[in-house]
Amino acid sequence: MRRKPRNWVLLFNEAMLASPHRAWPYLLRSVIEGPGQHGASYVYRDRRSQALVQLRGRNGRPEQEIAYLATHGAQRQGTPTDQDVWYRLLEHACIAAGNLRVQRLYAPLSQRHADLRELFKQLGFQPYTRQAVLRLDGPDWNQGTSVAPMRAQSRRSVWAIHKLYGAITPHPVQQAEALNARDWSLPMTQRWARPYRRSWVLGTDDELEACLQLTSGTGGYVFRLLLAPQQRGLAPDVLRFGLGQISDTKPIYLLLREYQSELLTPLEELGFHGLGEQTLLVKTLTAAARRPVLLPAIDQGLEPSVTAPGISHAQGGHTAND
Repeated sequence: MRRKPRNWVLLFNEAMLASPHRAWPYLLRSVIEGPGQHGASYVYRDRRSQALVQLRGRNGRPEQEIAYLATHGAQRQGTPTDQDVWYRLLEHACIAAGNLRVQRLYAPLSQRHADLRELFKQLGFQPYTRQAVLRLDGPDWNQGTSVAPMRAQSRRSVWAIHKLYGAITPHPVQQAEALNARDWSLPMTQRWARPYRRSWVLGTDDELEACLQLTSGTGGYVFRLLLAPQQRGLAPDVLRFGLGQISDTKPIYLLLREYQSELLTPLEELGFHGLGEQTLLVKTLTAAARRPVLLPAIDQGLEPSVTAPGISHAQGGHTAND
């Protein structure tokens, strides 16, 4: 597996843009630690070819993301195609993830990999939104000088960020991502973690106007912007603040969802340009089930078989018929 694969596909997410995915070290980690919610590697091997599928965990949540598909060895007549082998591996990965109590699987599929769309469709993955991957190219072409007065995110900001996310995110996307307020909290022990996350907010803790998140790693920086609909004009000022927090020359990316497309023009004026688009897919591995917790107040099966004595019986007197 250390050799160069014959065919491979990387499904870039936010963390992988910041820190490149290295298949060989990740495979060793999977062998040592075993499969779990942090991720897993699955290998197919016969005499002529080998294939590899790798999944990564998502921020301690019961979720995994398809990260890497690869085939090794020469393609010969009579051997399965790459898509057939990947289908078998991904089908096994879905079953294994369910046994590990993983609730959802995600796949950020690039538009360049349209040939894989049918493969994921057959496996039960459903699209829930699209996003553009932008990269900063050159200086601030707008030559603006105004910077938004952002402040560092605190514990009191978490619920307000979740409210802002709910105000700008369509309901089907919220259902697919299943986020809650705690998911916006920054890890308390992440000083040496990679990728590293920071976040800033604008507005009061009750009603935020903007939230800017920055994920940094060895490969670059990735911004994610949440902006209230009535404050769309603040996008350049908010991004200028974020760019002021970066002091090196690593690549800078920004992920923009399709329901935020009105921000594309001011971001392009700021110096960002599109690298490509992704279709975000999800497969739910669990189903909600309802069952009664309380028993009915009146149930024939709970009635006593012996009639309870009356008051007169309890006092040793006569009955009402006497």
